[in-house]
Amino acid sequence: MSAEGAPKKRRRWIWWVVLAAAVIAVGAIVLPMLSGTSSSVSQYSTAQVTRTDLRVTVSGSGNASVASAVSVDPGISGTVDDLSVKLGQTVKAGQLLFHIVNADLDAAVLRAEASYKQAQQQVAESNASVTQAKNNLYNLHHPSRVGTQTPKTATSAEIKLAEQQVTVAQTGLSSANENLESASLALSQARDNADKRTVTAPVDGLVTVLNAQNGKSLGSSAGSSAGSSAGSSAGSSAGSSASGQSSASGSSSSAALEISDMSTLRASVSINEVDLVQIKVGQKATVTFDALPSLSVSGTVSAISPTGSNASGVVTYDVDLTLSSIDLRLRPGMSCSAEIETAVKKDALVVPSLAVKSTSGKQHVQVLDIGATAPRQVEVTTGQTVGTTTEILTGVKEGEYVVTGSTASSSSATSSSGGGRGGMGAIFGGR
Repeated sequence: MSAEGAPKKRRRWIWWVVLAAAVIAVGAIVLPMLSGTSSSVSQYSTAQVTRTDLRVTVSGSGNASVASAVSVDPGISGTVDDLSVKLGQTVKAGQLLFHIVNADLDAAVLRAEASYKQAQQQVAESNASVTQAKNNLYNLHHPSRVGTQTPKTATSAEIKLAEQQVTVAQTGLSSANENLESASLALSQARDNADKRTVTAPVDGLVTVLNAQNGKSLGSSAGSSAGSSAGSSAGSSAGSSASGQSSASGSSSSAALEISDMSTLRASVSINEVDLVQIKVGQKATVTFDALPSLSVSGTVSAISPTGSNASGVVTYDVDLTLSSIDLRLRPGMSCSAEIETAVKKDALVVPSLAVKSTSGKQHVQVLDIGATAPRQVEVTTGQTVGTTTEILTGVKEGEYVVTGSTASSSSATSSSGGGRGGMGAIFGGR
């Protein structure tokens, strides 16, 4: 080979090397673009099918109230003095509440005592008259015992007159005894009225009405010194307990003072007519109070109103709940809410309600099997729904996973094996 041909041959070799490198570079760019495929990978949120005790409840709202309250009405007139209690104060039976000033009551006692003594004297005189009349009649029948030398035989007219005198004397004695009994009752009443000037608490409880004020006059009343009222918004007992809530809710009770028996505090809630059919006396409940968010008290349905009330077309019924314990912070009239347990499904198969779908009147869920890239649709039969949980009667088994939501995201898979791993991670990562 000539010296001139060698350089040309070297240049051609270099050119082929450059061309090969260019082809390799283009292949490195183009081949991945041709082999790579863009796909949409679904990501699923899932929840496991589990078993639990499903508690079915009915909710209602209302107010706290007392079933028993005592109206303190002294039943006498006078002026209030030495008032020693305040509204909202807790009192004990026998505790002094206030005095009533009325000097006329002492005078009434003195008059009653004088009348009683006079009636006693009349009874004594009537007894003597009866004894004398009987002795006269006896002597007429037994003239030999009179002590005269010559006994005189009484005529029938004399005997008849003597018998009449005995009858008259006995009638006078009966009348005198009746007068004595009346005088005794009047004296007892006068003394009782005088004693009523010292007014004490008839029962333990909370002062929920206080109309008495120092210097204020009280009118007499035909009622007794302590009238008890017990009521139920559900109609379980006679009377009305509304007056027992007067201090908190503005009752118009005219009693001098009213004491609510806090041991009878209860929750009275309104239940929609649709839910009422599920409510029964004795069912358990949980009661919460707006004023005390941290307080939760267990209770029991004690009474259900036989009649409802209609407000804007919505019919509700009052249900009374007896509380298991009374917190000292509770007061009649406080707003409350209650969850009444109407049924308990033991060991129920449940899923989140989000997992249940309905199509053409049939319900179904999507079950995502382990290792599957897509869920399968399964028709189910549902039972009770409580909150965000639904009972499944047929269609799925415990431990399976149901889809509660899904999202779609675009991804690029460079190989079939790599795409598979990425897909499984997206599918089961939501659990």
